[in-house]
Amino acid sequence: GVDRGRYHVLLDSGIELTAVKARELGRRGVVVGDNTKLTGDTSGKKDTLARIVRIDERTTELRRSTEEGDGRERVIVANADQLAIVTALAQPDPKPGMIDRCLVAAYDSGMTPLLILTKADLGEPHELLAQYEPLGIRWFVTDVGASGAPDATLIEALTGHNTVLVGHSGVGKSTLINALIPSADRAI
Repeated sequence: GVDRGRYHVLLDSGIELTAVKARELGRRGVVVGDNTKLTGDTSGKKDTLARIVRIDERTTELRRSTEEGDGRERVIVANADQLAIVTALAQPDPKPGMIDRCLVAAYDSGMTPLLILTKADLGEPHELLAQYEPLGIRWFVTDVGASGAPDATLIEALTGHNTVLVGHSGVGKSTLINALIPSADRAI
C-alpha cells in the first residue's frame, strides 16, 4: 500500500512493515504490487522504518490517465496478472462504457480480464453477458451479499493469481473482498 510517502510492504516471510523510498530512486514511483529490495529495520516492529532501495522490473503495469488530462498516464498497479471488472446488475445499473475501458486497460497491460457481475438477486445477467460473449472473457455471476460466500469457480479463478478488482462505487467490491478474505473486514 502507498500512503503519503509511506509504503506498507509485505515480506515473503509474511511480516508487514512500513518503509520509505530511498533518495537514490529519484522520482521513480513505487506502486501497489511492486517487488522491491529493502534495507534497514525489516522487523516490522511498531515505529520502525525500512528503506526501499530497488524496484524490480515490472511484468505488467496498469495505468490510468492523470487528472490534468494532458495525455500522460501514471502506473497505479504493478505485477498483477488479472483484472477483475466488478459490475452490479442493478443498484447501480451496469455501465458498459466502464467495462469497455477496463477491458482495453487489461489487454493493454497484458492482464487477463475477468467479469464479475454482482447483485444477481436484483438483476438478470443475460443481456449484459451477450455483449461480451464474442470476446471470450471469463465471467462470474454472484450474490455474495445474500449467500455470504462466493462461488467455488470464482475462488478457483482467483487462487494463485495477483488480481486487481476495479469497479464503480457500490457495485460490491468490498462485499466480495469480505467474502473472500473475512479478516479484511472492509466497511460496506
